[in-house]
Amino acid sequence: MDRQIVYPAQIPMDSDQLNAQRNAYVGMGHLAGMAYGQATVAASGFACAPGTGLALIMAPGSLIAPGVVDASSYGTLAAVPSTLVRQYVSRDPVTLDVPGAGAVHTVYVTPVTQDADDTVLPFYNAANPSVTYAGSDNSGATAPTVRQDLAQLGIGASVPAGAYPLWTVTVPAGASAITADMLTQAAGAPFYDTIPQLQAAKQDALGFTPVQQGGGPDQTGDKVSLGQDASYPGIMRVSVNGGDVGGLLSGTYGKSAPDYQMLGLYQQSTTGRPVAVFNNGTTTVYNGIANYTDVTGEASARQDADTAIQTNLTTAIGNQSDMNCTLSSDISNCVSGIYGKGTSDYQILGLYFQTSTGRPIAVFSNGTTNVFNGIANYTDVTTLQTNLTSFQTQQADTNSVFASGIASRVPTNAENDGVNAPITLFNYFVGDSTPWASANGVSFSLVKSAPGTGFNKVLNISTDGAGNLVVPDGSGRTSTYAPCSAAITSDTVSVTKIGDLVIQTFQASIANPNNGGAGCVSVTLPQALTQSIQFSKGNALGGTQGGTLWIPSVNVVPSSLTEVTIYADNLQDLNWTAAVTVQVLVIGS
Repeated sequence: MDRQIVYPAQIPMDSDQLNAQRNAYVGMGHLAGMAYGQATVAASGFACAPGTGLALIMAPGSLIAPGVVDASSYGTLAAVPSTLVRQYVSRDPVTLDVPGAGAVHTVYVTPVTQDADDTVLPFYNAANPSVTYAGSDNSGATAPTVRQDLAQLGIGASVPAGAYPLWTVTVPAGASAITADMLTQAAGAPFYDTIPQLQAAKQDALGFTPVQQGGGPDQTGDKVSLGQDASYPGIMRVSVNGGDVGGLLSGTYGKSAPDYQMLGLYQQSTTGRPVAVFNNGTTTVYNGIANYTDVTGEASARQDADTAIQTNLTTAIGNQSDMNCTLSSDISNCVSGIYGKGTSDYQILGLYFQTSTGRPIAVFSNGTTNVFNGIANYTDVTTLQTNLTSFQTQQADTNSVFASGIASRVPTNAENDGVNAPITLFNYFVGDSTPWASANGVSFSLVKSAPGTGFNKVLNISTDGAGNLVVPDGSGRTSTYAPCSAAITSDTVSVTKIGDLVIQTFQASIANPNNGGAGCVSVTLPQALTQSIQFSKGNALGGTQGGTLWIPSVNVVPSSLTEVTIYADNLQDLNWTAAVTVQVLVIGS
């Protein structure tokens, strides 16, 4: 790439400035050619979006295309026909009107070079430098001030010669507005990926990050091939420039699940031995490995050590034999803690004399804790015997007194013989001055006989064979009381039993013959009798008729032990017309 040189006090020439721009222009063109190729057309930008109605908005963009440096003179510089990749630019958004609906249109770009911005320029007046010329030779003519490389956008049914397609616009019939789905990139559009897009599309598509071969410290540029060993799967094998240099040492080959991966293997200068490095999950471990000389030297040292051990062992055996004799003698004087022990018994662990109590202590474990069990001395036994003899003497005296006391008590059965049970408790209740007793699990009060004035004391209460209550008293008289029970079956029926005697009362109604009745009625007794009827009586319940009190006479005649017939006499004579209600009394057994 060329660069202009100027010097101090040099008169500036227009060609110096023009050449400076041309040189930069040429350099950029060749740089674009290096990136895209000398004959490549490439577009960037030119995004296409719907506008208002049938219109498109084209974003700014640029186009590079092959051409020449300058097809015509550039200012005062002559034309240069050398080939050059040139850049054409559309700086601002452009609105394109779509020709119509119901058709397919193409948006295209055309590279155009033009001299523009014509202006009347001031020129130097050599005759009078203080007064400038207006235009060249003071002609007042305009001159272009910039050479533009433009990317001109257009739309049509086809692409003109020298233009390049960018977008295809498919507009349905009747459409009044452009939508995004009508826009597609045109076939052959010269859009290329940017460098970031190339990164994503090319290198990322590899699926891995490439690694450079060589170029590092102490490395050659030889081709290195790395792959799995054909004979030992899991081992990596290396070749350099096609020559095999062997396999790499694996840190995991043959490793089991609980083993550790070997991280490194090096020769340690301080020990002169190899060191294997691994991590045990907590820290890095440096494990020394024995050399061959270590093994052979260790064998010799081990032989010497074995000889020394054998000598010491022989001596120890002799000493142990003497010790065993002494120990055997001592053991023979010991007491076994398990001799004669049953399966549920405990082993005696120790036997010692306790100074605080002055007694032997036997120690054993009961399976939960150690037990310290005191053992009695002989004097403890003799003292106990003396105390026991004294107690027996005292107890004999107490028993004698107790026997005398028992003899004065009321006798009772010694045990429950099935007929009589012993009275276990006999008391006097102060609250109501009543004695009570307990026997065979039952408590009961006793009836006292303490008669007042005019009464005799009850001597006994018993029953005879008929179930009558027999009560003799202090006057010498014996009274017999028959069992009595009463039952009232209704308001008009009552049955009372005294011994075998049954007393029954009930009511009956007799229909009056003056009113078509029979004048009598048969009635079943409330309580059937089994032996005889000793007494029967009936009374008519009185009433009034015509202001007169009427009480007819009544006769009760037994018909059987279960039935009686009741007659109301003189009812016709009495002109009684109502039914007669009769109260009946029957006594029998």
